[in-house]
Amino acid sequence: MDTSSCALISSEADGGEEDAEAQAVVERRMESIQRGLASAKAAGVPSAVRLMKELRRLCLMGVYEVDLVGDSLQTWEIALYDWAFDEQSALHRDLHLLSDARDELVPIMLRLHFPDDFPFSPPLVYIAQPELLSEYIFDGALCMELLVDWRPQYGNVEAMLVQISAFLSMSGARIASVAGSAAADVSQDETAAVQEKAKRAYEHLKAFHDKKGWSNRQL
Repeated sequence: MDTSSCALISSEADGGEEDAEAQAVVERRMESIQRGLASAKAAGVPSAVRLMKELRRLCLMGVYEVDLVGDSLQTWEIALYDWAFDEQSALHRDLHLLSDARDELVPIMLRLHFPDDFPFSPPLVYIAQPELLSEYIFDGALCMELLVDWRPQYGNVEAMLVQISAFLSMSGARIASVAGSAAADVSQDETAAVQEKAKRAYEHLKAFHDKKGWSNRQL
């Protein structure tokens, strides 16, 4: 991957007026990607080339902010800001209100854990933070047929993110803290627990829909 393309896209998106701090963030992100690629190649991860192609596509879009967690090419954290969601959705309004209250942009943080043989096996995709309230979200896991009944042809990450954004917009999801439910930001020490809960939730969703199927009520 030509990692300079991500930096170029970021620079062009800001009209070439990117300040030193923002440029430093871009450079750290590129260094992380380079370390992640080198590590994946050294470990012989079969999905490394595919993941780099998917990552490059997202960088060229310039829409999603993607970071590698722990410099791992197989663990991505994606920031979904209010503009990723329908303007009429509750989630868009909640993010806007929360951002105004904190005087900074607040995103939905999405985690993606890719298996060695992606896209033949599904990624684990879940909401890392903040806590969302919805009858279609269970411990961060999303009740989407795309994620529960995985098919290799679903392995286009860009298309996946578009569908996830649409799903969250249509699900009536609310940010727990804005909706009045007691909720705190997830600390770094709690992320492993969140990941395990989401994994178990997908197992339950898979078992349920294998038995009941997918009704017309699904989003």
